[in-house]
Amino acid sequence: MIELLDYILDYDDNFWIMNELIGNKPKGFIVYKVDKNGNRFNNITKKRYIKLQNNGEVELPQKYKMIFKPQEFYKNNKKNLKGIWKKYVDVLNEIGIKDEDIGIFGSYLIGFDIIKDVDFIIYGLDNLNRYRANNYYIKEKTNTGFITKKHVEHQYGRYKDKYPKECDLKKIIKRNWSGIQVKEGVLSTPRFIDKNFTNIPEKEGEDKLIKVKVIDGTKSDLLPRVADVLYNGIIYKIITQMWKFQSFARDGDEMWIYGNVNEDKKIIILDEYKYYIKFV
Repeated sequence: MIELLDYILDYDDNFWIMNELIGNKPKGFIVYKVDKNGNRFNNITKKRYIKLQNNGEVELPQKYKMIFKPQEFYKNNKKNLKGIWKKYVDVLNEIGIKDEDIGIFGSYLIGFDIIKDVDFIIYGLDNLNRYRANNYYIKEKTNTGFITKKHVEHQYGRYKDKYPKECDLKKIIKRNWSGIQVKEGVLSTPRFIDKNFTNIPEKEGEDKLIKVKVIDGTKSDLLPRVADVLYNGIIYKIITQMWKFQSFARDGDEMWIYGNVNEDKKIIILDEYKYYIKFV
């Protein structure tokens, strides 16, 4: 069974990531495509690759050569982690996050050499709370910091053209509290996943712009991101898989949301780049 942030290798030797589960249908995109002139060499296929940007998810191939599981990979490769990455998992263990609740995704998982950083997944709501409670301690023990102004500008410049101009993308990027800034240009941000909630409902509402107030934003750190908001005096749930929207909601925030609003089920879904968040 394919789960969120698993990778597959198709029969053309392209690597896909499972980025969304919508109505129990796994969706994703090719993240590394075979290219003889590519700048990345893969140690499994022995081929060269280029990295592709996410231009929208499609259903994953039903048949594939290999599947790559983040938790299994971490279990088998923890001993190979060195330097900052060993310090990081050591402090995660120290604060009570067990090895079975840690995974590695990204390029290292699928056979590429580590160039900048290692991408980690942390599973379970309890572990998200442990991480949040020990955030300053984690950074102190690893000699890392919060995202820098320069890195905010870098990420904003890189991704701003994907989103509408109304979107407060820079402010959302600044809210990255869990990432560890190893040095300028190297930021590793863990993905937090609650395996009890990974399936996003199908869109059944109407695209509209509405004003809401956040009453519970603690789960906007998760993937998918979730926030409970008040709209017209009624509690709605915002659900988004957009990875750049991590930690978008804080209790008390007032914001304009352009998304797919289902007034029957009280759900607002943001699953396309045309949707946006604008703070009041």
